[in-house]
Formats: sequence, structure tokens, C-alpha cells
Amino acid sequence: MRQKLGFRMHLHEILLALKNKSPGSLLKQTGLLLGKLLLYVHGVLLFAVLVLSLLYSTVNPPITPLMIYRKLSHGYDSKKVEYSNLSQIPRKLQRMVVKIEDYKFYTHPGIDFEALWNAYHLNRRLGRISYGGSTITMQLARSLFLLPSQSYLRKYLEILVALEMDLVMNKHRILELYLNYCEWGKGIYGIGAASRHYYRKRVKDLSTDECRRLVTILASPLRYDVYNFSSRKSMLKRYEFLVKRFP
Repeated sequence: MRQKLGFRMHLHEILLALKNKSPGSLLKQTGLLLGKLLLYVHGVLLFAVLVLSLLYSTVNPPITPLMIYRKLSHGYDSKKVEYSNLSQIPRKLQRMVVKIEDYKFYTHPGIDFEALWNAYHLNRRLGRISYGGSTITMQLARSLFLLPSQSYLRKYLEILVALEMDLVMNKHRILELYLNYCEWGKGIYGIGAASRHYYRKRVKDLSTDECRRLVTILASPLRYDVYNFSSRKSMLKRYEFLVKRFP
């Protein structure tokens, strides 16, 4: 593979340029080498995502990079994922999640260009990365394939993965995986584990207000839970919005 891509040839040319003190040739060969390396890395990533997305279209992941990361970096022990098929999750909870997290979910190709553009300008105005403009598909891509660090590189990879996932998986499967693997607290992944942890209930037995509270804390599940989120104004506004829209 390295020979086909010409890596050795470019390395040889770079060494010759250094030996002959030829900066023009050095820059050209270095640029060509880096360009091919980027193409190679993109190809490997997209192929891996394609294979896993096809697999996850019918098979539930036993563990995710997010779970491993939280365990290694924060020491969170993961509670057992209680997988729930979409048919077992209250329809009102599904609608709440789509409404507040990604209201264009069923119409966009995995990413919302307008949301990304708005997030970019808001971040520039603030001078820091505070808004992501992530769709449900992008959030799932982050959970299944990437890590939760905030950077433009991760956002770029998130976009690539989300576009590919949307091509391979149908919307119902994406939403089902999202609801079963997103974070709902420290070591709490998925609506089944969240329902059991906070309310000692099965998902299908959740009340409307319990659904509202669980969807509210999706915005910041490591800092707030269903009982204390009202201490932050933005979280309280999320809850009040859901109360209005889903009485």
C-alpha cells in the first residue's frame, strides 16, 4: 500500500532535497507526502465507519469509545445498558428529543448546515467554542466513533462520520441508537439505564413530566440531574419549553 501511494518515493525525494539544499523541491515533496497521508487517513476512517455503520444497522454495540473514555479519564463505572427498542420508548419522549435537540432530524442529511454556520459565528463572537450545532446524528457519531473533546478537528470528523452514517442507516435506527447510548449522567448511558437510575422504572412506564426532566438534562448530564437542573437558567428554560410544547 505504501509503495502504491508513493510514500517511499516522496521520502526519498525529501532526503535528496535536504542533501542538495533545494527548498523548492523540499516544499513540493513534503506537500505531496502530507496530501497523500491525509487521503490515506480519510480513506481508512471512512471505510471503518462504513463497515461499523452497516454492522450497527442491525447489531447493538457492546461498548462505545465514550464509555471507555469516561472510565479512563474520569473513573466513571458504566451502569448496564438496558437496551430499549424504539417501539418500547414512549413516543412523547422521542418527539421531545427531536424537537429540542434537532427539529430538522427527519429532513437533513445528517448535518444541519444552518445550525453549524450559526454556531461558528456565535463561537467567533464569544472567542471560544461554546456552541456545536450538532444534530442527533452528529451526537451519535461522537458517541460511537469519536471522543467528546471540543475542537474544530473533532467537529470536522463528526460531520464526515454523520454524513456517512445517514447514508447507511435509516432515521429510526439512528434515533434508537442515540437514545440507547447517549449520556444521561456519570456512567449512565441510554434511556433504559437513566429511567432505572432516576425513577426505578422501565422506560415504557415513564410519566410525561419524567420524560421532560430526562430530556432536559441531555444538554448537560454530567453537571445536572433530573432534580437539580433548575439551578441553571438555561436548563430551566429547556424544561419550561418542554412543558409548553408537551403539556
